[in-house]
Amino acid sequence: MLWFVFGELSLADGSDKIKQKLTNGELVHQLRIGSGLVLFTFAAIHLLNHALGLVSIEAMEIAREYRVAVTRSTLGTIILAGSGITHLVLGASKFLIRRTWKMQFNEVVQLGFGLLIPLVLFRHMIATRGAFEAFGIDDNYVTVLFLMWPGEGVNQALLIMLVWVHSCIGLYIWLRMKPWFSKVLPYALGLAILIPILGFSGFSVGGRIVGTIYEFKNPYTQEHYEILAKWMDNTFWGYAIILGVFIAFRLGRTLWDRFGQSITIDYSNGPIIKTAKGHSLLETSKAFNIPHSSVCGGKARCSTCRVRVLTGLENQPEASETEQKVLNRIGAMDNVRLACQLRPMADLSVVPLLPAQRTKAEDAHNIDKYFWGVEQEITMLFADLRGFTKMSEDQLPYDVVFLLNQYLGNMSEVIEDAGGYVDKFMGDGIMAIFGMDQSREQGAKAALKAAKAMSGVLDSLNMSMAGELPERLRIGIGLHTGNAILGRIGVASESGAGERITALGDTVNAASRLEGSSKELAAELVVSQQTLNAAQYALPSEREQSIMVKGKAKALTVYTWTKATKLEI
Repeated sequence: MLWFVFGELSLADGSDKIKQKLTNGELVHQLRIGSGLVLFTFAAIHLLNHALGLVSIEAMEIAREYRVAVTRSTLGTIILAGSGITHLVLGASKFLIRRTWKMQFNEVVQLGFGLLIPLVLFRHMIATRGAFEAFGIDDNYVTVLFLMWPGEGVNQALLIMLVWVHSCIGLYIWLRMKPWFSKVLPYALGLAILIPILGFSGFSVGGRIVGTIYEFKNPYTQEHYEILAKWMDNTFWGYAIILGVFIAFRLGRTLWDRFGQSITIDYSNGPIIKTAKGHSLLETSKAFNIPHSSVCGGKARCSTCRVRVLTGLENQPEASETEQKVLNRIGAMDNVRLACQLRPMADLSVVPLLPAQRTKAEDAHNIDKYFWGVEQEITMLFADLRGFTKMSEDQLPYDVVFLLNQYLGNMSEVIEDAGGYVDKFMGDGIMAIFGMDQSREQGAKAALKAAKAMSGVLDSLNMSMAGELPERLRIGIGLHTGNAILGRIGVASESGAGERITALGDTVNAASRLEGSSKELAAELVVSQQTLNAAQYALPSEREQSIMVKGKAKALTVYTWTKATKLEI
């Protein structure tokens, strides 16, 4: 966990780099996530320990001994307490620096629950860990269940709900932009529902068992009760006062922002508004109900909120390291900035670059992930008829079109039956994608099966059309596996142009080069080592060759088949 937080701050980092990370919020973001993960892990283990009450009190106690051996050790206490304080302070700070009250429903719930958790949590901590540290009272499950059930049952259920819902929303917001998250979401949702239900069920069942079966001698004296009650009251009202001060401070800042020194933001072909300095441009758009794309929720994990600054850029703060990484990745021009990161300090004029529809963060996976583009590992297939251009010169146009339709139609069926996606036709060439909705291994195996089937279909076509062809049709196929960007490229129109998904990147280029090399290698199929490794296909050394591919400095190891039907898959 510590490595997660400080992993990007190597020992070689100087004070300037650390200061820059602190300034642009990157380290703060990592600390908030890292501390939250520590607390979530503790809460999940605690609930699973409660769930053992469905088995027996003895099972609960055995698991508890292992749990407290870690959490109540010196190191465990430091990490847990440090994470709690860090997460609370950073969460409260995030609340204070918000420049708009406009939030999505899940953000409101997460913020509200997070601020309410200490009101209930401190009471629980004082009654268990506090009593143990102050009076040496062993807060084992028999003691705790006898004292808490059923009188504290409602408070326990409330605490579980506040902690668990707050944690799950935080995890969802953090992970939702990960390309693999949509695949594990149904399982994660199941666990998110199951764990707290089992935890409270175990707690309530254990409480009833202790209350009816066990003989209990209360270790608390009246003085203990009075001291603990006083501590509970003091922490409750102390935190309530601090929370009230925070809210008052936040309201005061809102008034200052509204009536203090302001700047002008001109949305080209849109409204011209006045706002306080220091608001992010995205926050300003939300505050004034100006539609603005933001899939990641304003955390610089995507580029959908980007704008082109028409005037006033020279008077604005420079892009942080985090923002610049995103801009560099998309090849943005010098006058393009991320609205979630740009905090105008002077007048400026901007124009959003992406349409605002379909941009709610929670809809990023549910609507169409390819609308925004995703990066994932796939297997690309390129296939091309050999000598077809020369062959078609002596054919009537109708015959050429008929032959191509027969060929492309049959090949498309084979590709789709194998689980592939036909990206596009390029004359007599085919470009197909495998593994879009499959694992790396499944996609590679499907591509190999498709190549084998395509070779067989071509033989069938040659037999059925032998009398109509001047010579047999021959094909070249190239397969390569690697990362690529998948997205809907083009202008949306009634004709459907721009609705097809296409692949971009080095993997696509490499697969095309392999198909092109099949002619020189006198092979029908050329497969890269990456594809065979992905498919867990035994590498046939007798078919191995090293070739130079245009655009790559190093030779590429490939495997060739004179007939793809000889593939043993």
